[in-house]
Amino acid sequence: MANTPMLALIALVTPTTIWMEFSVVGRIFAPELILIGLLPFLLLARGRMLMSPMPRTLLILAGLWLSSQILTDLIRDTPFGDYSRGWSKIIFFTMNFCSLYILLYGSRQRLVLFGLGIAIGGFLTILLNPPEFAARQPWKFGLGVATIMTIIIVSQWRPLFRIWFVPPAMIATVGLYSLVVGSRSLAGITILVALYVLVQQILGRRNKAPAGFSPVRTFLFFVGGVGVAAMLFNSYQFAASQGHLGEFAEHVYETQGSGSFGVLLGGRSEIFVSSQAVMDSPLIGHGSWAKNPKYAQRILELEKFGYEVNYIAAESELIPTHSHLMGGWVEAGLLGAVFWFWVLLLVFRVLSNLYMVREPLAPMITFIGFLMLWDILFSPFGAERRITVPFDIVLMMFAWDMLKASVPKDMIGNLQLRRTRRPRHPNRAAQSGQRPAQQISRPLPPGVRPGPRGTATRPRGVARRPGSLPPPNRRPTR
Repeated sequence: MANTPMLALIALVTPTTIWMEFSVVGRIFAPELILIGLLPFLLLARGRMLMSPMPRTLLILAGLWLSSQILTDLIRDTPFGDYSRGWSKIIFFTMNFCSLYILLYGSRQRLVLFGLGIAIGGFLTILLNPPEFAARQPWKFGLGVATIMTIIIVSQWRPLFRIWFVPPAMIATVGLYSLVVGSRSLAGITILVALYVLVQQILGRRNKAPAGFSPVRTFLFFVGGVGVAAMLFNSYQFAASQGHLGEFAEHVYETQGSGSFGVLLGGRSEIFVSSQAVMDSPLIGHGSWAKNPKYAQRILELEKFGYEVNYIAAESELIPTHSHLMGGWVEAGLLGAVFWFWVLLLVFRVLSNLYMVREPLAPMITFIGFLMLWDILFSPFGAERRITVPFDIVLMMFAWDMLKASVPKDMIGNLQLRRTRRPRHPNRAAQSGQRPAQQISRPLPPGVRPGPRGTATRPRGVARRPGSLPPPNRRPTR
């Protein structure tokens, strides 16, 4: 771990190879092979880093998730071709996390280089191994995240970051472009990031010390975030319905927003099916790559509510989920959901406090944080996300530990200790953890006991030692 230039090079080059994939039982990506190959050496060098509270908790929850998946597949009698992919998905994800935590944690330089490598890898994927839907929507399925990540990393450059309005303006510009080209989720996330960075540039303290973790401020952040998201969503609906965003956006809005429950259910119709699968079996899942024609065909019921139905999904036997959280819950049961709930809590705690600190990586942390919130709720987990999500989690852990290190010791437990008058008796001061007002440095003579305010009193009949200081004047008592 001492060879920092080599580690920085590994952090940059590894994610750029994400366009290379191999078919072995399932899809395996080149960065996974690199990270798994490095893992034994990283464990020998700094494996004790994984014993810190946060990575240790994640590894425990991942182990419970895997155990629940194995138990579910045994109960459901899942075929080998399915459970081998389901188990390897969790195992590869956990091993990638271990390697990335040891490699990246604690180094802002390597975190930024890995993020830049993801952006470069996204551009190379579009050129050399484009996804299935990239030809129809290249911005949504490849170019968007890579371009936004690049612009955000550029906005963190110190000469630009010092000008308070430049980073938010750069991020907002690419967010508006995402809206014009029809990528609603990326547009909403990027505009929220721009507003967040603007608030952080205004309120963030230059001494990198937040005001303490306040439950009230966390609640207000949640309410404010929901309000801003609702305002952006309503603005999009109005602009799309009036044709201000182009014919494609207007067509998508009319297709997905024609139902009784609005655009959200129309755009993520899988929620309608996956929620029923969870309610039918909340503790034990339906197995890896869960298949059940009964649930797949329930998506046809959306026609009764005025939505256009995806008949391809209905003909498939897979239970549609389209969510990290719901996918883990449907396939592995409750413990799969517990893992993603914990990650959601970590992200929310970071975002609800980061805006109080002038952190140089705040734009990237904020973008990754909002992207994680969306993906955990509304995007499927697997494939290249086995590499990007562990990086996202390492970044959130670094941000959270950075925030805790900036909080004074008297602000632990979400409450700032009130300033109280110093106790008069040294024993009371010791019990409260405060330093007494005055302490006697010289040893007391026999028969003399400590008095109030750190003075010495002597019982009656004991003479004062020659040369000792007289007791201080005491205030008259009423």
